[in-house]
Amino acid sequence: MIHSPRVITARARIGRRQLATIVLVACVITPAFNLLTSARSFHEVIQGLVDALIISLTVGGYLLFVRNVWLRHWFRRLGFWKELALSSTIVLTMFLLGRALGQVITTGPWRFLASFRDAHLVFALPYFVVLAVTMQFVLQMNSLVGINVLRYFAAGVYRRPTAEERVFLFVDLVGSTQLAERLGSARYFELLRRFVDDLSDPVVEAEGEIYQYAGDEVVITWPMARGVHRANCVACFFAIRDAVARSADRYESEFGVVPRFRGGLHGGMVTAGELGDLRQQIVFVGDILNTAARLEEYAKRSRLDLVVSGDLLDRLTLPDGVVATRCGELALRGKEAPVTAFGLAHLGPTSSERVQ
Repeated sequence: MIHSPRVITARARIGRRQLATIVLVACVITPAFNLLTSARSFHEVIQGLVDALIISLTVGGYLLFVRNVWLRHWFRRLGFWKELALSSTIVLTMFLLGRALGQVITTGPWRFLASFRDAHLVFALPYFVVLAVTMQFVLQMNSLVGINVLRYFAAGVYRRPTAEERVFLFVDLVGSTQLAERLGSARYFELLRRFVDDLSDPVVEAEGEIYQYAGDEVVITWPMARGVHRANCVACFFAIRDAVARSADRYESEFGVVPRFRGGLHGGMVTAGELGDLRQQIVFVGDILNTAARLEEYAKRSRLDLVVSGDLLDRLTLPDGVVATRCGELALRGKEAPVTAFGLAHLGPTSSERVQ
């Protein structure tokens, strides 16, 4: 998995599932909407299905793959209001053209221009605006709180405190203080943003979730079964390293440095639940997080790539090329009992070197 050049695969897979959901919902609602606001005929049902299929595929495809993937960096530079105005114009144009094409398919070419003067547009346009705003709201909330977190909130998974086994990976930049002084806070923030962008696809590919950003530290988590499956939690770390290596020239040209990072990895039982009133979030508490953070600190002090607890390593089958070296029984800050730890390193070439 570490050497696979599938940096877009997982994101595309999630996008396809989201697009299928959008199309399904549109194809269920739109025929019913047509029956309620137009003639109650079989033709209107078919028209609703055709319109829903064309418009949901084009609009959903644009939002999910063009705006949110291929051109997401460009749209981010526009700023909120410019991006909103441009996307709204594009989406509205797609709606009008898609509706016109739908009428051409079901009725004939002469309906293309006539569709823009159609009396039913008085009902269809507000209907589409509501659906489009709802769709963009859900997609934006997924981006703000995480791909799975919105589903957790909606389903009430953590309404009550819940005990569960999880894996946590702490990733921290090396020499962040010196980098911030050298680059200045604004340039350092841009480097940090670029680094987080580069690690996002490996996290998705490894079926992980970004739990939180804490300054220059990123915390990634998995349910235990998903984290140990195919050693996703280990593969994720080295996939991030490969992603940064692929962008080394870009980092050098823009910032004069390629970011280096270390990691700490541990897993076990934590308690999870919704916390907060003014600002709600799902919080994990337990000694597992403290241990993972301390292992990451040890990795930085010892100049190791990744340090994993012995308890978690016993549950893993390491990917090809990854070797474990025993660090011994570590006396970690805040821990009474010593923790058996191992340093993990990948001895083969990075995926970018293999592709070349």
